[in-house]
Parts: sequence; C-alpha cells; structure tokens
Amino acid sequence: MGKAVDKPVTEARQGPAPVAGAEEPPGAEERRRRHGVHADVCGHIRNLIVHGELASGERINELGLSEALGVSRTPIREALKVLAAEGLVELLPNRGSRVTTPSTDEIVNLFAVIAALERLAVETVTLQASAPALARLRALHDEMLRRYAEGDRDRYFELNHRIHETIIEMAANPQLSRTHADLMTRARRPRFVAITSDGRWDESVKEHELVMSAMELRDARFAGEILFRHVLKTGTAYIQSLAAASKG
Repeated sequence: MGKAVDKPVTEARQGPAPVAGAEEPPGAEERRRRHGVHADVCGHIRNLIVHGELASGERINELGLSEALGVSRTPIREALKVLAAEGLVELLPNRGSRVTTPSTDEIVNLFAVIAALERLAVETVTLQASAPALARLRALHDEMLRRYAEGDRDRYFELNHRIHETIIEMAANPQLSRTHADLMTRARRPRFVAITSDGRWDESVKEHELVMSAMELRDARFAGEILFRHVLKTGTAYIQSLAAASKG
C-alpha cells in the first residue's frame, strides 16, 4: 500500500504566514491549515505513485491512506481530484480511483513534446545565459554526480529533475515553462523508473555531462541535440521497462 508518514499530516506546514501588522479576515488561520494539509496529502500520494509504491493500475485505498496520514477521507479525495487533473490518477464513477496506466503511444507522444521543449530551452540558454548562471547550473550538475557516485537514487532523481526545471526557467519563456511543468508532472513516474534503472542510469549521467559541457562551450546546437535525444531515450527506456515487467 505504501509507507505511512512519521507523523500526522495535520502537524505539518500551515501554509503562508500572515503579513505582519495586517488584520486577518475571519477563518484565515483555518484556511491556511487546510491548505497545508491538502498540499501535504497531495504530495505524499504523488510520491507514492512516482516511486512505485502505488503501481500503475492499482486501486487506491482511501481508508488506508486516511489512517496512514492521520486525516479524514475528505482531503484524500480532494488530493485525488488534483492528481487526476495531473494525469496520475483515474477517477472511477462510484468505484473510487486507481493509478493511471498510460499507453505506449501516450508515453511516446509525451516525451516527444518534452524533448522538443527542452531542446528549444537549452539552445536559448546556451546562447544567452550569463557565466554565473551557468556556474550555478554546473553546481547542481556536480551535486547530482555525487549522488550518482553514492548510489542515492532518490536524491539523484530530485537533482536531475531540478536541472531540467532550471534550464526551462533560465530560458525565461513563461508559456514554455507552463507547458513544460504540466507535461513533467505527467512524466514524473516514467522518468523515475527509467532514469534510475540500472542500464539507463549510467547512460543518462553521461548524456547530462555532454549537455553541461556543450553549454559551457556555448555550443547550442550540440547541447540541444544531446538533450533532445536524452529525453526521447528516457521515454523509450520506460516503455522497455514496462514490456520487461509484463514478461516477468
């Protein structure tokens, strides 16, 4: 079913603090508390899906999650609606919900669009970013390599995700950023499975090093081509992992 949190979600973050000296409207503190609970529940279920503790096609046990997180079923159901909008969960009329199982065509199309967006972004950044900005990206990259050397898959994946997001942010294109963020939410589970698999992990690290080096050399065309292929290979690796699992 998945791991329970160490403490009830109701003890977690309480949302943004009020502005000093401002008079709060009635119920503001309660709304902040509920917002914090909702965000934590949503994040917890999302992580269970991304890390495979809730498998593709698995029915979601609302009661079990409610007991594990120390909340009522209402925030669980609210979170599932958000995750359904993100493409991670399928809501079944009068039958609860289950983790989405994307088709091969959906995965191919998803990663094709992400690859195109990231190629555009990295080419723009390579030509326009300042040296200090590239140095900050290099620092993230080097930290990711350290996690790879330590075999820390979870932390490696988070840093890998941040690097892709940072390249998009550095491109300073709001429309591109919004589109990419939506697609990356849908791709988070496939990316985790593919990037942290034994065969793909080593290859992915080498590709990231090529992209980083090309950016530092201001070779926009090469950086774009490598990143484009890198993203497509990740989608292919996920499809191959599903095929292998079905045969096993």
